[in-house]
Amino acid sequence: MNPLHQLRDEVLTHAKNALTATAIPRVDLYRVSQPLLLPPDIYPPFVSLILQGEKTLQVGNQAIPYAAGETFTASFDLPASGEITAASEIAPYLAVRLMVDFATVSDLLHELPAAAGNIPPQGIAVNRVDDALADAWLRMVRLLARPGEIRVMAPLIEREILYRLLQGPQGIVLRQAAAVNGPFAKIRKALFWMRMHYADVCRIDELAAIAGMSVSAFHRGFRASTGLSPLQYQKHLRLYEARKMLVQRPGNVAAVAADVGYESLTQFTREYARLFGEPPARSIRKMRLSAPGYPAKS
Repeated sequence: MNPLHQLRDEVLTHAKNALTATAIPRVDLYRVSQPLLLPPDIYPPFVSLILQGEKTLQVGNQAIPYAAGETFTASFDLPASGEITAASEIAPYLAVRLMVDFATVSDLLHELPAAAGNIPPQGIAVNRVDDALADAWLRMVRLLARPGEIRVMAPLIEREILYRLLQGPQGIVLRQAAAVNGPFAKIRKALFWMRMHYADVCRIDELAAIAGMSVSAFHRGFRASTGLSPLQYQKHLRLYEARKMLVQRPGNVAAVAADVGYESLTQFTREYARLFGEPPARSIRKMRLSAPGYPAKS
């Protein structure tokens, strides 16, 4: 049996309903038995490998499908919505996810040759997994049956997974995210500022100055990296944060709108409905009824 099929069987054994946090740092499993709309949220940098089923992520106007045997890598805080499109009781959607530790990526880059040529900024990628990478994932998940080995072995296997990603077609995404120079490193400064100050007013020229780029180069590079313009990215950060706040504080729409940076409740309601398809109170009420645990993403 090839390592991908063995990994699928291991995840099927250990994964419970929806997200399963594991004893392995930064590693989660996912299992869903029917098609499911996932709440829009802000995904931290991660690598996700689907083992069974299919999923689509919506990033801005871009729909990114990926399926069994494919790895998705995001190297920045990614505002996105998702849908598991293929899942059933007989063949549940199965996935494994690793949150990216950029300190480890940076350490590995010291051992690897530099990437050749000037490559445009790229913050997300989808590619087929090869047998060597699938085998590393398999050995990682098998540690769940040997918990006494996790403390020593998990960091070594995590390092191998990241090494194999760096050596493969998704390597450029992780390289650019961990590098201290280059266009994505500059854009990452602005991304970090926006993530910390999403409720503040931001101007494109100020963001470009933070990145140390011209306005035109910054705007092109930002969209190429994230799939969104800078203003779209900030708007999504605000609205996704508001959505999470409203789950915890239902009924406080005006206060939440102000907390995420909106001076006008009317504008907030209009933009919220445009992004999520319905006004805040109704969408949160439906989400709480259909998904009481506000399911985590994978």
